[in-house]
Amino acid sequence: MLDLRLLKAHVEKRDYQLQAAQNVIMHNTLVVMPTALGKTFVAALVAAHYLSVAPTKKILFLAPTKPLVDQQAGRMREVLDVPADNVVAVTGDVSPDERQALYQSAQIIAGTPQTVEHDVLARKLVLSDFSLVIFDEAHRAVGEYAYVFLGEMARATTARILGLTASPSSQKEKVQLICDNLGIKHLELRRESDPSVSQYSAPVKMDFVFVDLPSEFKVLQTLLNQMLSETLGQLKEGGFADSADPHKTTNRAMLAMRGKITAAIAQKNPAGYAAASLNARAMNLSHGLDLLESQGVDALHAFLLGLKERKTQSKAVAGLVSDFRITKLIIQSDELLSQGIVHPKIARLKAIVDEQVSRGKTLIVFAHFRDTAQRLSEELCRLPGVTARMLVGRAGMSQKKQKALLDQFRDKEFNVLVCTSVGEEGLDIEAVDTVIFYEAVPSEIRSIQRRGRAGRVRAGNAIVLLAKNTKDEAFFWISRRKERQMHDTLDSMSRDMSRIRHAQNAADKAVASGGDDADSGSNAPSNPASETDSTKKTVGGQKGLGEF
Repeated sequence: MLDLRLLKAHVEKRDYQLQAAQNVIMHNTLVVMPTALGKTFVAALVAAHYLSVAPTKKILFLAPTKPLVDQQAGRMREVLDVPADNVVAVTGDVSPDERQALYQSAQIIAGTPQTVEHDVLARKLVLSDFSLVIFDEAHRAVGEYAYVFLGEMARATTARILGLTASPSSQKEKVQLICDNLGIKHLELRRESDPSVSQYSAPVKMDFVFVDLPSEFKVLQTLLNQMLSETLGQLKEGGFADSADPHKTTNRAMLAMRGKITAAIAQKNPAGYAAASLNARAMNLSHGLDLLESQGVDALHAFLLGLKERKTQSKAVAGLVSDFRITKLIIQSDELLSQGIVHPKIARLKAIVDEQVSRGKTLIVFAHFRDTAQRLSEELCRLPGVTARMLVGRAGMSQKKQKALLDQFRDKEFNVLVCTSVGEEGLDIEAVDTVIFYEAVPSEIRSIQRRGRAGRVRAGNAIVLLAKNTKDEAFFWISRRKERQMHDTLDSMSRDMSRIRHAQNAADKAVASGGDDADSGSNAPSNPASETDSTKKTVGGQKGLGEF
């Protein structure tokens, strides 16, 4: 049973959170809950348990960004009855020597995965010192991300592993990979509609605002589609494309062509080199078309000028910008900008923000590109009563400045936050009423993350701006389909995991009843040191790494 002696008395505990935490101490678990249902609090309950039953062990709380690390460390101090200086945050801003001292003194360590990975490899941090390792935003545990290495190291110890996410993936293969990388044996699933959580869930209403592209866009669209069709036609003649129709050829299909092209080049086929150049040309034209339709004339104009003014041009780019039609597109888009024609979504956005702010609402506006975010921030600041600020990634804003900006927004020093994808994960901003997607995203993970910024405490709404008959609209339907598929995938995998556990338990009981005193591999919930999971293996083919 959960031991919550170290949970502060005033903290509210919900039944579904207690049940989730109870399951976590029994199995390595991936908790999948919508934002605001308390994934972090479940982690705090589990941390309180292990601090009580294994006081000589530590807790490691991994989170992908410095602001999120600071936020999670603060949350642990708020709810756990431990000295404040026993909870520390370690990031790249803290010197290696200082980090090593903190590792020795602290009970709860919140850190960025890259920093912790560095210190594990340098043998300044030993994962066998921990009873619990928490992976926040656990959907990142794929590929080369540091979570994969740290998951492997944690699996080689007796530490309980807990993953937290609102949206792992719609692809069963990816979810399985996340589970494999973190040693997950149980899925703890909650949705807003579940009877156990519905009373605590602040509903988020989704609204979809469709806009028609102006007739002035037609000449630009026609020219881009003509050039793209010609390029795809040449690729089709060479056997690299299935269609010359731009409307039937997705960006993913163009990326997939590279496999055929690479194979042709490997075989010394001259057609492969020509196809590589054509493929790059097609990708640039498709990107220009996407910019026009989803971002506006200014985005297309800037992109084409950028291609033309590059000091070092690839063969594909040089061939593209030498086409007289590119010059024509630049001139025509410049003329439209001089007439004040940019994109109809800007006017709709300003109208929505104006109306919301007049009612005292605070908003987050998501935009895919930094240049778009900059323009929207400037446009919105022209509205009476609107103060907008822009949040961008580390390439344009240090994490210290990001945190300061979020603190200002939380304190209502401004009322509209315009941000790129950096704002999709982990923002703890309770006062946001409305989230606006300036463009749709085809990813169910990003769509769920964005939508989760609203409705954290009270009912909120999310508004998606969609340009009709463009990829905006297609991306919206793709993300909706993937989200439904994600829930189906998780339900199916949860049932499969449950069957496997029951079968293993039955086998363990059969061995025990036969008098075999061999270790069954079960975990005693009150003692993390008793875990004898099959993850006690030699890692990386080298003895001794298990101590990590």
